[in-house]
Amino acid sequence: MKIGLIARADSRGLGIQTKAFHDQMRPAKTLVVDPPSQQPLPIRTDWYPDAHWVHGLPGAPDLDTFLDGLDAVYTAETGYGSLLWEMAQRRGIKTVLHANYEFLNRKDTPTVWAAPSLWHIDQWPTGTVHLPVPIELDKFPEPDMPARASRLLHIVGRPTVDPATGDLCRNGTIDVIKALQMVSADIEVTFRCQQSGYVESLLEQNPVGVKVTVESGDRPNYWDNYTGFHALLMPRRFGGLCLPVLEALGAGMPVVMTDISPNNSWLPAEWLVKAHHAGQFTAKQRIISHQADHRALASLIGWLTEESFYQPALQKVQRLRQRYSWQALKPRYEQVFS
Repeated sequence: MKIGLIARADSRGLGIQTKAFHDQMRPAKTLVVDPPSQQPLPIRTDWYPDAHWVHGLPGAPDLDTFLDGLDAVYTAETGYGSLLWEMAQRRGIKTVLHANYEFLNRKDTPTVWAAPSLWHIDQWPTGTVHLPVPIELDKFPEPDMPARASRLLHIVGRPTVDPATGDLCRNGTIDVIKALQMVSADIEVTFRCQQSGYVESLLEQNPVGVKVTVESGDRPNYWDNYTGFHALLMPRRFGGLCLPVLEALGAGMPVVMTDISPNNSWLPAEWLVKAHHAGQFTAKQRIISHQADHRALASLIGWLTEESFYQPALQKVQRLRQRYSWQALKPRYEQVFS
């Protein structure tokens, strides 16, 4: 079977996700889309040396060349317009759209809808398959963790406005900062953000009592973000797929999240922090936003520094990283395409 991939080539989520598919599934053809962006990140031309590149959105000539000889096409989040579905269907080529619920466009017409998580799975189009995004274990060294956690990481990513709250902290950045005001344990917390100055402005308004480091900008390899850290703080306010959580597990780190769907469908209950309804908004779908309980989050951060809590957590990390590895999940991908 000849599979085609429509990919992105920067270190946003779509870029990381499609590059992993490229490396693990070895598609016969790759079409790289470089769309306009108000806040562009560096483009990795080295990722796809044999690909066809489109600067802007793909038109009929681009897709005509790309689809020639293919049996199926994989794309994440979007088809970049309706042309892909129409042209592929005319040629008898199957299409798989790995979408995210909040941006699910019901006007799209792929052969197969693929959901990366169980979040709102009952509201997806009929016939949707659950297709988790796997962890690239080959990118990470074998974990070597201490007896207890002392160096914690929070991935801010690329801040975008959360319409439900008016801030830019989908990943719970402000909630982490507020919780750290209540932490007395001897820890260091590093905030990693792709936009310089953002975290610093929050820290000025919300001083914290623990040692804090802020790192801005991109790293050439996403797996290097996790080197030297013992746990990930990710009290997300909403959302299904969260690549930093999968990456942290790949690095051998327990992850702290909010006790909401889909986190509570696959992560250990003791890693989850209670949260309350913080608002709602409409993207492509209506979304409920949550806020972590700051005191509960502070308590869980403290527990990570205790050997009796941290060591069992590390054992669960090992099982999760194997269960969601490409080695374990690749047969499911091959089954979907077959």
